[in-house]
Amino acid sequence: MIETLSIRNVALIDELELELAPGLNIFTGETGAGKSVILKSIGLVLGERSAADIVREGADFAKVEASVAPDEAHPMWHTDFAFSDVLDAFDVTILSRQIRANGRSRCHINGRLVNLKQLQELGTLLVDIHGQHEHQSLFRTETHLKLLDDFGGNSEARQQIGTVYTQLRALQREAASLADTLAASEREKELLEFEIKELTAANLEEGEDEKLADEAHLLKNAEALRESATLVYRQLDDDGSGTGGFGSPFERLKSAAKELTKLSELDDSLSELRERLESSLYELEDIASQVRYYAETVESNSMRLDEVTDRLALISKLKRRYGNSISEILTYYADAEQKLETLQLGSEKQESLEVEIQKTIQEAQRLCTTLSAKRIHVAKHLSERIEKELRTLGMDKAEFQASVQHIPDEGGPFQIDGKSYAFRSDGMDDVEFLIAPNVGSEARPIVRIASGGEISRIMLALKTVLVQVDEVPTLLFDEIDSGIGGKVADVVGKKLKELSAFSQVICITHLPQIARFADKHFRVEKKVVGERTLITAKPLTSEEQVNEIARMHGGKESKIGLAHARELLSEE
Repeated sequence: MIETLSIRNVALIDELELELAPGLNIFTGETGAGKSVILKSIGLVLGERSAADIVREGADFAKVEASVAPDEAHPMWHTDFAFSDVLDAFDVTILSRQIRANGRSRCHINGRLVNLKQLQELGTLLVDIHGQHEHQSLFRTETHLKLLDDFGGNSEARQQIGTVYTQLRALQREAASLADTLAASEREKELLEFEIKELTAANLEEGEDEKLADEAHLLKNAEALRESATLVYRQLDDDGSGTGGFGSPFERLKSAAKELTKLSELDDSLSELRERLESSLYELEDIASQVRYYAETVESNSMRLDEVTDRLALISKLKRRYGNSISEILTYYADAEQKLETLQLGSEKQESLEVEIQKTIQEAQRLCTTLSAKRIHVAKHLSERIEKELRTLGMDKAEFQASVQHIPDEGGPFQIDGKSYAFRSDGMDDVEFLIAPNVGSEARPIVRIASGGEISRIMLALKTVLVQVDEVPTLLFDEIDSGIGGKVADVVGKKLKELSAFSQVICITHLPQIARFADKHFRVEKKVVGERTLITAKPLTSEEQVNEIARMHGGKESKIGLAHARELLSEE
């Protein structure tokens, strides 16, 4: 609720401090006394548009400040405001608006500078203005659906749909991101598949290039190697031809060994030399044997040489593409396989996501269809209740309709009877309040009704029906008495009083039948002070209220008028 209202330099107001009651606050005064200026001031601090001419003549700026104290359950504490850091939970919140003579505006919440949109966002949650003003919730069709759901007890179902909507949006974002990634990676996938195929066919082994290089070297020099090995063998062990009859080195060493054996038998000190010579003989015999075998196994193989040369050329080509060594190539090969597997898993994930999206859409459509049917049923009940209230408020012929329509959308996810419909966080429906004020007139959106009095009474009927579910703590009614009187005025007053038990109500009226229900009654006047005309407002005492009610009845100076005023105030 609004606890205090401070107004400085607004139009004809110099400085005005008002303390409002939590119940029904009534503002009265002569026509043209300035009640609309007070109403305009409240609108300014809630973020309504303003003009430089609102600043009192001769002043540099106009300023309006309001202290509000919503309870801890109010939505302002639980909504993700862009300016949530400026709110102090469970404490008084100060809204402030300053408008300079040049038209520039500065807005503050709890002393923190905010922009006008933020002030409007918070103001909309705090005060509902009904009359010819921007803040009236009837003019915001987005509130109609919430009011209908709250009335029908469908808030939990709507929240469930909101959860599914969030899940679907997250899945769709993930799928879109993955699709972009896969599209960008398609060429990479093709290249990886080519490279893996090439490296798989190559079937490289660690160290293979070194072995092949050695083999190629041998194959290229096979003839020279065979000839040299044969010559070595012949030098070590041949039949002695061409050696002058002394035989091969091996034969000579064998002969020398025999002789040294004989000598060692005569002189034991030569035994060690004999053993060393015999050992050398065995070593030379083995060398000769292996050299002969080597010479016999070395062969010239041009076909194998071609194979090895081609293999080495392939390895060289792969090194240029994938790494400087077979080890690096094999590492590249393993990485490429991993990347390709990741891309292939991405394709599988894409298919999985699409299945999940379709399942979520089906669940969403089931929930939305169920809620839509409930809304249509509740809308009929709400319309009947509102029409009943309108009759008591003097709108006997008015027909009210809460219209529930699916939202058409060619690209929407829901398919019903061959048509596509949208899916939003609150379901698949648009809800709009329509009214036909007179017999024979077409039901039209409430926003197109011109009469402020009719709008106020329609909202009063709505608030009366929805009082238990409405979350706006302060209601402001202007022109609610336009075109009514007598019993209807008394009914309006009683309903305002009933509303004030649940919400703070601020009402501007010219009718004593309404004013008599005030918990706090303010009189607005224009006074001439010196050479200036000023607007003032003061809370009335009980006796002053009697005088004001009498004045409103047209008999302030009359004893009968005063008596009638007291009688009116004493009525239940």
